[in-house]
Amino acid sequence: MTPTSDPYAAALESVLRGVPYNSATEYLHWYDKSDPDPRHGVACIHQTLYVAERAAALGAPKAAILQDMRHIAAVFEDGGAVVVLDPYLMHLTPIVFPADEVRRGHSEVEVDAAPVRRDEQGGEHPARLAAVYRSSGEGYRIRLSYSKYSVKNGAHFLSRHFTLRSENRFDFAVFSADMLALLTHPEQNSVSIRAIVTDTAGAAVTAEAIIPLKGFAECEFSARDVWLRSGQGVATPNGGGAAAEAVWTDLERTTGLGRQDIEEHLVSAAQVYQKIADHRTELPDYRLQDA
Repeated sequence: MTPTSDPYAAALESVLRGVPYNSATEYLHWYDKSDPDPRHGVACIHQTLYVAERAAALGAPKAAILQDMRHIAAVFEDGGAVVVLDPYLMHLTPIVFPADEVRRGHSEVEVDAAPVRRDEQGGEHPARLAAVYRSSGEGYRIRLSYSKYSVKNGAHFLSRHFTLRSENRFDFAVFSADMLALLTHPEQNSVSIRAIVTDTAGAAVTAEAIIPLKGFAECEFSARDVWLRSGQGVATPNGGGAAAEAVWTDLERTTGLGRQDIEEHLVSAAQVYQKIADHRTELPDYRLQDA
């Protein structure tokens, strides 16, 4: 493949737009022995591995895949600069720590991320990804803080926070040695598909279909348990009118899948969770409204 002038931006764009985040697929892959349609998307781990492979194929150096607990990101050292790609955090441009700042041992960068939300006056407010690089002994630390805009409160709020350490290299064999523990971790309190779509004004927003798992032991999961969440962070029950229909339209157009395919995919994953999880576990509430 011919190298591009910016392999990082091209790789990031291709994954953000073409590979939805999906927290359901791994249940079906590991415990249902099925092979879900790739258009449903992949788990965040695989999004990062994909973006690293694509960037390298477009001319970037090989990435170091760094791990923070259940999260990973791709870090590239390129001509003294350090570049980070982390599709799960939906940043719209690569994180680039300039070479001169890396040499000095400290750099701070903030980039726009999805979703872009609108206030009551129609003003656009992208999510933010703030990144801090610091040298540390023979290595470095990179702190990533992702914040979304709250329409209700008129301010950004911290949603995700990770710290990447240069010595914490990701090993898939080690990571996947106990998939049961990973897939039934208490933080995993939903199964969902999240796609990045472009709204009528050209802004990057999100469209999500979600099944919360709280109370899973007593549930008989069906399509009625699916919720649809818009880029504005408003969640609507399946069949809940125009708001739900708008999200379904975005998901169907972006994935190329029908509504029934997505519903069945999420319900099947929730049913697998129900089979493998300890029924004595009480999961935390899933925050459906994110506005």
